[in-house]
This record gives sequence, C-alpha cells and structure tokens, in this order.
Amino acid sequence: MNRVAFPTHTSIVSSRKVAIYTAAVVTIIAIFGLLMTRQILFFNVTMEAIIFLITVVIAYGVGSWILLGYTRHITKELRSKSRFISIMQLAVIIIQFSLFGTLLLAIYNELYYGPYSNNTRYFTTSVYAISVIATTIILGSIGFKFFSWYKLTSKKNFMVLFFGLAAMTLAISISGDAINKLLVLQVVKEKSPPEAVPQSYFVYKYIEKYHGKVQYVAVNPDITTTYVVLSEDQSLYRNINYLASYPPYIFSWIGTVLLLRHFYQRIGKLPVRYWIILAIPLILYLIGSGFIFSLPLDMPYLYYFRILFRAGTIASSVIFGLAFYVITRNVNAGKVKDYLAITAIGITIVGIANETSALHQTYGATVHSLVLLSSYLFTVGLYSAALSISQDSSLRRSIRKTIPELLDDIGTAQMEQELEKRILKIVKENKEKLEEETGGISYSLTEDDIKVYLEQVLQEKKKS
Repeated sequence: MNRVAFPTHTSIVSSRKVAIYTAAVVTIIAIFGLLMTRQILFFNVTMEAIIFLITVVIAYGVGSWILLGYTRHITKELRSKSRFISIMQLAVIIIQFSLFGTLLLAIYNELYYGPYSNNTRYFTTSVYAISVIATTIILGSIGFKFFSWYKLTSKKNFMVLFFGLAAMTLAISISGDAINKLLVLQVVKEKSPPEAVPQSYFVYKYIEKYHGKVQYVAVNPDITTTYVVLSEDQSLYRNINYLASYPPYIFSWIGTVLLLRHFYQRIGKLPVRYWIILAIPLILYLIGSGFIFSLPLDMPYLYYFRILFRAGTIASSVIFGLAFYVITRNVNAGKVKDYLAITAIGITIVGIANETSALHQTYGATVHSLVLLSSYLFTVGLYSAALSISQDSSLRRSIRKTIPELLDDIGTAQMEQELEKRILKIVKENKEKLEEETGGISYSLTEDDIKVYLEQVLQEKKKS
C-alpha cells in the first residue's frame, strides 16, 4: 500500500511559495487593521475581537513561525560568516515569540474581563513599545549600512542613497509615532456611566471638556479611557506626524522608481504603463493626505479623501514589494531570489503596518507591531544579498549582467568592507612579528593606507 507523504517542518519553512502565500495572508490581515483603525471599515465589538484573535494566531503565531523559519533556512550558510545576521535573527525570534505570548495573555484577559479592560491595554502597549524599540534599532542599522555602501560606490549610486534614507526615515517615523502615542497624548480615565456598553471609536475632534483634541475613546462597563492631545501640544503632535508620514514614503517611492528604471535600462526604457502604475498611488496618497492642498475637517466628502489616502498607501506598499520581485525574473541564483523575496515581503508589510493606528488597544496596536517582523525581513533580505554577492565572484558577475546596479554596488561595497576588515585583522595579528623582523622598528598600516591599497587592487581587478 502506498504511503501518503506529509510535508515535514523543514520542507514547509524552506518553501519560497509557502512563504509568499503566508506573507499575502499577513498582508491582508494588516490591510484590514489599517482600514478599521482609519475609519474606513466599521465593525462591532464582536467582529473586532475576532480580528484581534485572527491577527494574533495567524500573523504572530503561524505567520511568524513560517516566515522566520524560511529566513532561518535561507540564511543558514551566511549566519556562520556574519555575526550581524546571527545576532539579529536570534534577537528577533526571541522578541517576536515573546510578543506572541504576551498577546495570548491579552486575548485571555479580553475573554475573562471583557473588551477594553485596562489589563489588555497594558499588555498591548507593552507589545507596541517593545516592537518600536527593536524596529528602530534594526532599521537604523540597515540605514547606516546603506550609507556606508553609498560612500564606497564608484558612481555614487543614488538608488543606494535613497533606500538608505527610506530606512532611516522609516525608523524615525516609527519612533516618532511612539513618542506621540506614549508621551504626547494624555490618557484620561473616568468612571463609565451606568449600563455602559463596551465599545471604542476614533473622534479626532476638539472637545472643550478635555481642553484638547480627542483622538480615541475606549469604553468598558467600569472605566472610560480617553486619549487627548492638549491644545498646547497640538503643534508638536502635528509636526511629529508630518515627519513620520511623508519622508519614508517619498524616499521609498523614489528608490523604487530608480530600481525599476535601472532594471529596464538594460532592455530599453521603463514602459509607460509602469510609469502610470507608479504614479497613480503617489497621486492618491498626495491628494488624500492633504499634502497638495489642505482639507477642511468638516467637509462632507472627507471620508472619500481618507479612502484615496489609504488606497494610495496600500497600493504603494504593494508596488514597492513587487519591484523587488520584478528584478528577480532574470536571476538564476536561487539564493538571491530567496533574499529578494524576503526583502519584497518585508517592504510590503512594513508600510501597511506602520500606517495602522496603534491607539486601538487590541487589533490596532497588534497590527502596527508587525513592523518588527516586516522590518527584519526587509533588512535581513537585502543584507544577506549583499553579503552573499560580496563573497562569490562568479555570482557578482552574474548579478552584474542580469539585474540593476543596486545589488551589484552594495555587493561590491560589502566586499570592500570585508576586505578592509581582513587586512586590519592580518596587520594586527602580525604586528609583533613585523617589529621583530625589522629590528624593533614599529610598523603599522593606517586606515587611509588600507583604503588606498584597496582602491588600487579594485582598479586593477576592473582593468583585468
């Protein structure tokens, strides 16, 4: 009798298709969270609880297990060569599943004490704060890496620069949003009226009673919690929001356009249809956000402008991810395809999750905290691609022929950095031996000497 072969844990987490399908499901969950917290989709308390449960179980449980397992599988060889990847992966796995455990406690608390209890808010706020700190560190690290690569690119590749700016400004955006939510906003707790029905809603209106603009209200039978921006803090709150919203989006959009433009320059010009596809989300984003012209808060069609804004946000995030998928079509190296697939997944989810309001204490804070998982995927994907290319000359030649200068330049820059580290290590290890051979004369290479030497070696290699 034939036996049915069931997929093993290893085969599941090592499958690129499974990872992409999983990412699609997590993205859809994040889109629901974004639309619900931005007053486009409206559900009752029961439906919100279901969305919260689905987000925790699927996105943090199954989704994290598959995506982190896939990442761990494809970076197995590189982890032994890169302490950065090894430490970052271990830290993210520990933090992500710790957040999963905390959210399970929040779900239990919701079931036991009822919706919008204070204990639930403490759990989800902790998840939000931890994810923000870890994400800022991760994105800041890859941002500095991009800048160091940019300095070493021979033609000063602006694509590398803009992706570095996108990573850094996204880190600032996420931390800025946390400053607004955790420090600038005032939390007012009041006793709920008799027979109060559990509910939550966004207000975004000035209310004289609170001497400020009320952002969000959560009601349970005992306590009503109101989040207020006091009048004297309005300017600070607004400026932080502007800083958190526009720069990462604009830099990501420019980087993506340059990525596709360089790719299609090898076969001609970037097709007009791609310019249209890239332009439409940008136009929707700029119009819907009020960036082009200010929108009166009481205008009857403000809801439709919110739809335009969020449609532009979601469509742009998807396009950013698809751009990395498009450039892999001519790549023969399977491991580079894997790294770029992870990069595409990360940049897609992080843009959507970051726009979800963490004020909502259940699914809102939970979806927003997916910035940790997604930023890690984006970072480890690009860094692994650069590291892999830097250590394989035949792969560098293949990449140079098939896909844009982004990977070629960051791979070459990473190679130069690795070479500089090796030379410094050799010099330090042999310093005493050199002094003995020269009769006690101290001799050492400075960093400037090493850079000059590297430039000479690389120029000779290019000529040959």
